[in-house]
Amino acid sequence: MADIDDMAQVLGDNTPAIADKTADADTSVTFTVGELATSYLLDYTAKDRFSSYQSIDNVESVLACKRLMYMYFRKLDLVNGNTLSGDFDSLFDIAGDVNSGSQIIDMSSAAPTLAKLQETYHLVVAGGAEANCIMCNSRASRAIIAAYNAAGLHPNRVEMEWVDPLTGGKKRQWMNAINGAPILINDMIETDGSNLTRIYMMVVGEVCDRQIHGVTGIVPKDLENKYFIRREAHEPSGATTSQTRVTYTFPVATAMGTGSALAILKNVVV
Repeated sequence: MADIDDMAQVLGDNTPAIADKTADADTSVTFTVGELATSYLLDYTAKDRFSSYQSIDNVESVLACKRLMYMYFRKLDLVNGNTLSGDFDSLFDIAGDVNSGSQIIDMSSAAPTLAKLQETYHLVVAGGAEANCIMCNSRASRAIIAAYNAAGLHPNRVEMEWVDPLTGGKKRQWMNAINGAPILINDMIETDGSNLTRIYMMVVGEVCDRQIHGVTGIVPKDLENKYFIRREAHEPSGATTSQTRVTYTFPVATAMGTGSALAILKNVVV
């Protein structure tokens, strides 16, 4: 961190301002798209004998796309092992890489406290914007509520609009929040064997009026309205029967346009 007294100099009479205060440009960071994949088998015998074959394929295809989406939300928390060329950075990786860990606070294997929650929240200062999303699993959410209750308080509540994945319509729901930022449940975030987990606070999407680029998912431009790619391949399964292997892939990654758009409270006991 820069010396707070080095922002400018006290200028005396006839004293030249000699300190160079040219602002450095933000470090350019490249986010590489990775890929998730899943597959299932369709048997020719089922196709020949049952009129419901097509509906079986439809159900399996929906499940395959759900698995890919669930895995993406898992990958938000899953640290990149750097062993596969298609792996991509999680939120935890990004916070460590972009900020050298300065946006990560260690709860040191203790339950969350209001002080640590607020400390983490106030690290999100991208362009003067505050966090608009808190993401954690159900156990962490209950631990947050317990921290408020222990102080004789309760998290404030906000009404949030979201798209119903079953109907495609929009719904509104009241949710617990920290300083007005809704607590969104992502149960793909791990609680390990020591009952430790992470709580993420961030600016999600873009705050257009301030030109602030927060955390967002990215896909190749040609897939921005489709997301998932379907491929089929025929495989022998016996002397007289064959199968079709259907593979769905999801080229995707997570990116962050501003280094202070994300803060993490780690090693939280829940």
